[in-house]
Amino acid sequence: MKQIFLFVLLIQLGHTSTLTLKQVLDTAKNNSTLTEALEQEGLLLEARNLADTSLDPMELYGSVGNADPIIGKDETEYSVGLSKEFSWGNTQKEEQSIIRLNNEAYLLEEDIKILSFENGIKSLYHNHCLDKKYYRVSKQNYQEFVKLYKKKQKSYKYQEISKAELMQLEIAKNRLYAQLQEIEMRQMISKQKLFILGRMKNANTTTLSCKDIYPIKGNIKFEGDKFQLSKEAHTKRLKSTQVALERYSKTMDSISLSVQYDNEIDINRYGVGVSVPLNFTSSRSEQERAAAMYKSSALGFQYDEMMIEKRSRFLELKSYLNSKVRMLKTLKNNHRNYKKQLLPLIKKSYDLGETSVIEYLLNRQQSYQLRQEIYATKKAYYNTLFKLYTLSEIKDK
Repeated sequence: MKQIFLFVLLIQLGHTSTLTLKQVLDTAKNNSTLTEALEQEGLLLEARNLADTSLDPMELYGSVGNADPIIGKDETEYSVGLSKEFSWGNTQKEEQSIIRLNNEAYLLEEDIKILSFENGIKSLYHNHCLDKKYYRVSKQNYQEFVKLYKKKQKSYKYQEISKAELMQLEIAKNRLYAQLQEIEMRQMISKQKLFILGRMKNANTTTLSCKDIYPIKGNIKFEGDKFQLSKEAHTKRLKSTQVALERYSKTMDSISLSVQYDNEIDINRYGVGVSVPLNFTSSRSEQERAAAMYKSSALGFQYDEMMIEKRSRFLELKSYLNSKVRMLKTLKNNHRNYKKQLLPLIKKSYDLGETSVIEYLLNRQQSYQLRQEIYATKKAYYNTLFKLYTLSEIKDK
């Protein structure tokens, strides 16, 4: 029976795979439809642009009538012609450029969603690794307490401790077990969440390396130009207003040509026509130029306000990140001193009967709370770190 169990275990281990953070990211990006959807939206916007700025098709027109001359018999007369509007100069290209620049600005801002998705995957990976480590440490702590409990059971059997003391230890053991189950469930949920969001399979047979999590450090330097996507989007929108000013500064923007054939009773007539809109006779071009200038000014004010908010939020998150680093250092020192110095003394005192079970359990609970604070602080650090990367619009190396 034992051999069969070992054989099954070896088969399961053989099918278990381990993923690094890079592999998780690559898999998530390959399975994600965000990039593909954005590419398709870009194609859609360009097709719509070309459709909206296309010139009207050539027109075919004609007429037919019956002529009843004073002298002669009735005859049918008709005329037929073609007309076509042509863009003058590079007017059509400028109209396309205006729309294209605004579309490109929109797509750049949509790229931030992809960046946010990638940083969300990294954050979930780090959260699961913290959950995994926290579960392992908590399990070890529980197993150590179980050993103590079994030891005290023997002491109770030899009437070295009271029934009340053993019951208090048992209650503490049960509480630790319930906490361990909760931590285990949290670990499983964080893993499932990562695999679902990354559209990855085989969560039960796949483990995460967790050897490549980012080191915790303060005063992180963000290499590259911050808010680059927002800046590029703003530049393109501003450029679109400059192109609009050029577009509506022309006295002519189109010309219509037509050819016509008239068949009358005793005359065949051929004609060529030209139609040129005179923009200077209308205030439309002037108002379009004014609109472009107003838009340029409005874009400038909106951009300045947005950058102020982004920089303020960036400094706030960076300050919060640094505060978590300092807090973590303090908590680790406290927990180390508590675990290596105070707790052994309390345990020794308890074993010698100098300290009550209540005092011993309270001190163990204090150690547990410190470890819980360290875990929560690390989670807050990583969540803030990846929010910063998204906000700064920088892809970390």
